[in-house]
Amino acid sequence: MLDHALERAFCGALQAAPELADLHFFIGQTDEVHELPAITVTSKSEALAGSPTVFRSEIEIVLESHAHDAPSGAHTTIQSYLQKVLADKPLLLASANTVGDVCIFGYSFSTSQPEAIDGKFRSILILKAGYKVLAH
Repeated sequence: MLDHALERAFCGALQAAPELADLHFFIGQTDEVHELPAITVTSKSEALAGSPTVFRSEIEIVLESHAHDAPSGAHTTIQSYLQKVLADKPLLLASANTVGDVCIFGYSFSTSQPEAIDGKFRSILILKAGYKVLAH
């Protein structure tokens, strides 16, 4: 539940970017079939120093597209848009923090892994983030 609040915040902020608005967005680990191209956001959080409200998280953002529907150049273009949106931290944080369940303090890129698997282009971006759960 806690991770889903963070995932929703990132999904909402990414979906608000005009360059990414036509993609399908998903949160969490699900077995449902995703309509592609899609972005799936998952996270794993742990409390900081035993705090009940402040957490650090590893966030995985997976961009997928069908190899037979989109040339590799199209996937690369979307990946560039995604990285551009993530690079504008003040704008993304302002957008993500409007959701109301969490306040994200900041994030940094950890790794990026492009791959082609099972007829799909996949790019996996890993972020590290710090955030606080807001009281309702």
